[in-house]
Amino acid sequence: MTLTKKTREANLDVLRIVSMLLIILLHSIDHSGVLERSEVGSTGMYFYVRFTYAMCMVCVNIYVMLSGYFMVNAKFRLHKLITLWMEAAFYSFVLKLLFMLAGKETFSLFSLASCFFPILTGRYWFLTIYVGMYLISPFLNILIHAMTKKQHSLLNLCLFGIMSVWVSIHPVIAGMNSGGGWGLAWFAVLYLAAAWLRLYYTPDGKPLKFFAVYFAIPLLMAAAQVVLKVYGNIPGAGMMHTVVGHWFRYDSAPVYIMTVCLFAGFRNVRMQGEKLSKVITFIASLTFGVYLIHEHMGISRRWTEWLVGTPSAHLGGYLIQMVESVLAVFVVCAGIDLLRAYLFRLAERKITACWKRTDGENSCGRK
Repeated sequence: MTLTKKTREANLDVLRIVSMLLIILLHSIDHSGVLERSEVGSTGMYFYVRFTYAMCMVCVNIYVMLSGYFMVNAKFRLHKLITLWMEAAFYSFVLKLLFMLAGKETFSLFSLASCFFPILTGRYWFLTIYVGMYLISPFLNILIHAMTKKQHSLLNLCLFGIMSVWVSIHPVIAGMNSGGGWGLAWFAVLYLAAAWLRLYYTPDGKPLKFFAVYFAIPLLMAAAQVVLKVYGNIPGAGMMHTVVGHWFRYDSAPVYIMTVCLFAGFRNVRMQGEKLSKVITFIASLTFGVYLIHEHMGISRRWTEWLVGTPSAHLGGYLIQMVESVLAVFVVCAGIDLLRAYLFRLAERKITACWKRTDGENSCGRK
């Protein structure tokens, strides 16, 4: 979902793909009703759904960190925002029009016109906040490059404490306006963390320790919720349930640690083979389109009904539904975005050829 392509690292492109799969999985859990069904299901089903949900919570954070990682040494370029807007507006308009023509939505010229302003209207919340982060990134970079390693480390530690740990311990206090991980302040926190990893962290090629932490924390989070469900009548359980519930946020301390560990783990992965790296980079380039399509307001709450239907109450059946739906959404949306990219390139070449003048006359026949 980031547009920075100046320096490609295939291992981080794999992380981009994994993160998009986690986003789709998170949305499938949110929109299919499986969270609610697990409340009355077996303990095993409840634990697995909570574990999966916790594991997916890093998805948005990862994309923000990928952006910060590449943008900390990059220059601000307006054309990137224009490209971002064009792709988002294209899908907003085309998909909205298709739903209107199919009779799924009431035809409205105003609604169609608003599709050309997807960032201002907040049609995609991530995109809106991302643009805000991109606009302030030059100033964040000035701050980052003016600091020493020690100052940068202390700043990250301070922000982690007041924006993440605080709200994870005492849910009554909203921290320092982190927005629950949905706001620009939290994106800036992640940007600074990614910049530190880019500037000061040297991979040693040993990712397993980071992956172990990434998987261990969701296990503990899910286990805590299972214990509270089983022993919900003990004194203080209500308050603890509220506290643990706040761990399932983008800006919680457990999710922040998971995010950093997963990012650092993939930085330590070493990709072998130029051809494989090119394939991975190509697939990763389609992930932004996958996001725009499956999270379109006309599709986001429908695709789980089309693919999943009623979530299976049986763990084995749920696993099959989960894998099938996530892969199907990714493959179909990636295929659509591949077609869109081809049409855009074709139109661009046609326009360029049309206005290229030769002997006083352009190729469109105008003098």
